[in-house]
Amino acid sequence: MSAAPRILIVKPSSLGDVVHALPTVARIRRRFPDAHIAWLVNDNLASLLAHCPLINELIPFHRQQPSRFLALLRQLRAGRFDIVVDLQGLFRSGIMTFATRAPRRIGLSDAREGSRAFYNETVPLARQHAVDRYLKAAEHLGCPDAPIEFPLGVASAPREGWMAVNPSARWPTKLWGDDRFAELIRQLPRERVVLTGGASERDRIERIAQGCRNKAGTTDLFQLAEFYARCSVVVTNDSGPMHIAAAVGTPVIAIFGPTDPALTGPYGKQHIVLRAGVDCSPCLKDRCVHQPPMECMEKVTVEEVLAAIASLSAGLGAARCRRLEDGSHR
Repeated sequence: MSAAPRILIVKPSSLGDVVHALPTVARIRRRFPDAHIAWLVNDNLASLLAHCPLINELIPFHRQQPSRFLALLRQLRAGRFDIVVDLQGLFRSGIMTFATRAPRRIGLSDAREGSRAFYNETVPLARQHAVDRYLKAAEHLGCPDAPIEFPLGVASAPREGWMAVNPSARWPTKLWGDDRFAELIRQLPRERVVLTGGASERDRIERIAQGCRNKAGTTDLFQLAEFYARCSVVVTNDSGPMHIAAAVGTPVIAIFGPTDPALTGPYGKQHIVLRAGVDCSPCLKDRCVHQPPMECMEKVTVEEVLAAIASLSAGLGAARCRRLEDGSHR
């Protein structure tokens, strides 16, 4: 391939997975410094990548407007891409990949819904954290090892001592509970606490906030990353914002129940993951069928979260806290 290649990354969603893909794209950029790199991403997530220095072109996917899908496929064909890397691995992303007619159409071996039929190169995977899974695609392209980076384009800024609390999550089974978050906030220095979340949750989060600053719905995703970069800690459910906080280097205290932190926990060693150790966890389900219900979340106590905050503040690591022990995290 003599000329600088045109490369397309197909990773439209979800928020956390888009964050997880950043180190892979960073290594691809190192391997192909002069390449034109485009990223196909859901339009509602595009703001996160708006200032990413790795990308020459953002291609928004308007998922809620099916009538625009054929036009998108035509746009992808007209892009004349040389290499397409599908990190989504679903039927729709497979169609997008195939529509480019790129000479190299690369997908992952755990791709689902028949999407592997649209690739002409498949990357074998092992069971590991999502960041490391995606990095196998970079390895497949001959990218050398390099430090893990999440280049969002957030300018370096001093920590301002904010303690961010994110009580949101996509699955109801990932929610620690409004009452527990409210009790946690009552025991924190209120002038330092800031709550985050989506616009649709603002009223609910206002009730949890009890007069503390509420940024729910007031930022786009890049602005949220900028804010988290100035925080001293983010306390959160397993959620997309959790991964944004980890990506900008802010210590995270994450409460996990139905999901597996070894696969999708906050990436890095400075974080603390709290789990209850219930036998059915991780169930990987968005609806709890356990009796008593939601035991995996309810057994994580406010006192444990406070102890985790104290241990981070004192620089004592994870003393008194149940931590994620996964040597694959860097």
